[in-house]
Amino acid sequence: MREVIFFHFRYGTSLMHRHDARLKLLELLVWSVLVLIAELPVIALIGLMMVLMHVVAGTKLATLYRPLSFWLIMAIAMVTMGGLSDVGPQLKLGTKTLPVGKNGLIAGVLRSVRLLILLLAAELLAATTDPWDLAAAIRKIFFFLPVRWRGGLATAISLTLAFIPMILDEAATVRDAALCRGLRRRSRKWTGRTGVFRRVAEHIYGGVFRRALVLSLPVASATLRRADFCAEALLSRCYVDNPASVKSKLTLSDLLLALILIALPLVLTLLGK
Repeated sequence: MREVIFFHFRYGTSLMHRHDARLKLLELLVWSVLVLIAELPVIALIGLMMVLMHVVAGTKLATLYRPLSFWLIMAIAMVTMGGLSDVGPQLKLGTKTLPVGKNGLIAGVLRSVRLLILLLAAELLAATTDPWDLAAAIRKIFFFLPVRWRGGLATAISLTLAFIPMILDEAATVRDAALCRGLRRRSRKWTGRTGVFRRVAEHIYGGVFRRALVLSLPVASATLRRADFCAEALLSRCYVDNPASVKSKLTLSDLLLALILIALPLVLTLLGK
């Protein structure tokens, strides 16, 4: 199986790996809310804490390649759309005036920074939390829900995190098989005024859509088949909605770390109001 290096648990003994899963979920929730509503100083503080926590957790830069690539594409789209949709003062470069608004570009950059922090926070949670511990934490957090509901929710989330590597490995296998069978065919050489538009249309409808259709159908079929196998395996092992989970106790170090990671941005946000 190919190694999945993003949004996947990696065993370790760092401070974040030993941190209680319930507090990590709480920290992720608080960070997500503050990043969306707070001002720039709070966002910068949370971003700095994200970087420090990834360093403490021993995250390698190579593991962030895929999330950062996704973020870069989304950031370019958000900045471009923000600049084009702004009707305020336009950006000037020397004597030239660009058809984009200055305030829209700044707002797009701020949105992209928020998205980056959310991605880093989600990566930190997924990389340092075992799916089994995460399922146990979800059962304890949603204690007010019926046993059947919280058990099913915890099982669904933990199985999703556990099966992501298998699904991506299946997608890579299907892609390699499709490429060996000539998925990338050469396009025609269109000439004339309409040549550019015909090449673009052929690339979109004959290239992107065709590749997405060829790859998505086998992957979806294999995923559903694997889900059936997993359900049969759970039933054959007498699966219950509320299994006995590992007992985890909150320690003083967990509470102190949670206090530092939550209190600083929260206090700064309240002072800014």
